Parts: sequence; structure tokens; C-alpha cells
Amino acid sequence: MTAHASVDGRTLWLALAAGPGSLGLRDAAGAVVPLRSGVADEQPGYLSARVDLDDLLGPDPTAPYDVVLVGNGGSAKAVWTHPLPATTDTRPRAFAGTHMWDLARLDDGTLQVVRAPRPPGVYLRSVSLDGDTVTVTTDPVEEAAPLLRLVDAEGTVVLTRPLATGDDGLLRATLSVSDLPPGEETWPRVHVGDLPVWRRRNDLVRAEFATVLPLLFGDDLDTPAVRFRFTPEGMLALRIASRLQATPSQAGES
Repeated sequence: MTAHASVDGRTLWLALAAGPGSLGLRDAAGAVVPLRSGVADEQPGYLSARVDLDDLLGPDPTAPYDVVLVGNGGSAKAVWTHPLPATTDTRPRAFAGTHMWDLARLDDGTLQVVRAPRPPGVYLRSVSLDGDTVTVTTDPVEEAAPLLRLVDAEGTVVLTRPLATGDDGLLRATLSVSDLPPGEETWPRVHVGDLPVWRRRNDLVRAEFATVLPLLFGDDLDTPAVRFRFTPEGMLALRIASRLQATPSQAGES
């Protein structure tokens, strides 16, 4: 049986042509965990499941699970899949623990679900605009006095901003055009200390085009000086337009 599967780091979507039996996951010892979907089959002619793997398997297993079809007699047959793509249209959902679930394929074509270490990071709570100032709010971190850091692709820190802890325990930093140093156009990502800031849920292929994030304008009202965006992986990032160094005469006029 050939399966079509996708996983966003926690939720497994699985479908294969309908046949006698039911879907399950088999561990290394041969024990089978039934896949009881949270929704009814979505298309006639298919066996399908949509399952929260953390809720089903718990947060601790480390061994992979084979996807199997359990026949009416109780025998379990491995489910086969075509070679998995190098990239997927299902983006990893932001993390809730120390791991994320992913798909794997054995040399014989058997489809597996496996645990992978989650990337480090901190959840984004909100990005809000008030006049000419954007406020970035994130979950708290263990670091005592973290800074909001804008870091470019080469690892260079473009800008740091202080983070304040609110009464609700969340971290907040503000950013306006006047905070930006002069420089060429850059596309930094937002970090809290050394931790990148991630979307809490990221099941959009191109979140930067499907979400509305603030723009900041300088003197040129036709071109944003700062455009907040999401990377394809779900990290909060910015596009900062080129900023010219003021000449002495310009500085004197201001």
C-alpha cells in the first residue's frame, strides 16, 4: 500500500487507498499503536488519519515508528511511500518541547515517523504598530537580561534593542526608523539573545504573503524603510531599506 503523508512537527496527515484493515504505528518491539483520527475520513475511497503525535505517543519516545496497515486478522504490513521530497509544502509548526516529529523512508520504501531535535527559539506573541513604533512581544526566556537582536545572514548584529518584562511576564521591545543605523539594505532575522523568534503555528507555505505585518516609513512615503516579514521556516525577520549616512551639512540642518 502506497501512502501520502505530511507532518508539521507534531500533527501527522496520512492517507492511502482504502482496503481492509486500519492504520497504525509499529514500534521497534513490534507493538502497534492504532491511529485513531481526530476527524472522519475526508475522501471516499481512502483510509486517512489526522493525528497529534505528541498526544498519541507522548513526549519521550526516541525510536522511529513504522506506518502500518493492520489487517482484520491482526497482522501488520508496512506502508510504502515514494521517495520523500527534499522540501515540503507543510512548514514545521512552532515547538512546544525539545523535539519535533518528521517523516523518514527506509531503503525498502517503508514510511516512518521519527523524532528530531527541535531548533532553538522563542515564540512570538505579537507584532503591533502604534504610530511610528513597532512593538515586538515574545515569550520569556531563561536569560536574565536579554536583548532583542537583529542579525543578518552573515551573523552580523545590525541592531540591538532593550527588552522589558511586562507584568504578564512577556518580553517587549520597540523599534522605530530613528533607531536604525546607516547602512546598505539588509534582511536581518529577529533574535531574543541568541534565540531566533518563531511563529507559534506555521502551517503556511509562504507566510510572508499570507500575513499582515507592520511597515515603517521614513522620509520616503512610497517605500517602506522597514518591512516586517516571516521567513519560509517561520522566523520573524525584517527587510531594512538602505539608509544613507547624513553629511555634516545635513546634520547641521536637522
